[in-house]
Amino acid sequence: MPKRTKLDQNLDAVYGFNPSTLEDVDTAFFNYLNDDLNIFCDTNEGFHKVPVLFATAERSFQIKDNPSLRPNGRTLEYPLMSIVRGTVINNPSNKGKYGVYIPPYYGFYKKGGAIPFARQVNQEKSRERANLTAKKRFDQNTFPFDNKKVVYDTLYIPQPTYVEVSYEVKLIAEYQHQMNQMIEAFMGSFSTPVAFKITHNGHVYEAFGDETFSNEGNNSGLNTDERIFKSSTTITVLGYIIGADKNDKVPMVTVRESAAEVTIGRERVVLGDEPEFHAGRKDKYRTTDKAKKNILLISLNYNCNLFS
Repeated sequence: MPKRTKLDQNLDAVYGFNPSTLEDVDTAFFNYLNDDLNIFCDTNEGFHKVPVLFATAERSFQIKDNPSLRPNGRTLEYPLMSIVRGTVINNPSNKGKYGVYIPPYYGFYKKGGAIPFARQVNQEKSRERANLTAKKRFDQNTFPFDNKKVVYDTLYIPQPTYVEVSYEVKLIAEYQHQMNQMIEAFMGSFSTPVAFKITHNGHVYEAFGDETFSNEGNNSGLNTDERIFKSSTTITVLGYIIGADKNDKVPMVTVRESAAEVTIGRERVVLGDEPEFHAGRKDKYRTTDKAKKNILLISLNYNCNLFS
């Protein structure tokens, strides 16, 4: 059932008609780690925020966008967190609340849309219907009465495509103390099992994480390489895709007006109605034999009365 809104509320101001894309899922996950978790660590220069990087951007862009990541212009400075997006799965078993595919309804104007998600009263059309009914019943346009002929504007969107997106979060630090602080911040912010919500542009996605942090550093050996502490974990986001963004051939949101009243004309031939006779009547439907006889008798009596 579409969600009801206030009668004087503009739907465009309530709902952000933004498509949900893979980029939205990526941004929601990045913002969660960077803004919501907001992890800090002890460094040689004090207690500073741990920067979050999405995959590995071009070195020249990183130097211009955030010079603090590469103070010497070449190597990255630790600690930091890196996000690498892995597989994207369109799992058939994850069908959402609808369970089956609902094809878009194109109709005459080929606007598409399959799922109703909001509805409001069309004030102008409903007022016109009410004034016409009041004029017909009470001979006054604005006569107050209980108007049942209400016109609604219903908003439709395409059916979402549910996907599972996996991310690998890598923690890199120079000291064991820094690594402990980052892992503790992760584990202290999640429940067991690891489950949380991420949001972006009005869309809400569910995320489920692995309780294990693997050790990938080179701190176990006594080699001459630079000692770096590395740990990683995997988080899976249950997201959805709505529309094809710029490749979409139909509007993202379709507005359709409801019918204020549905009437079915009487089939007088089937029901056997006998129309009332009056002079100059031109019937636009076929009558039964009985009705034809009655009309003929009434016509003869009428003509006799005129010439008597």
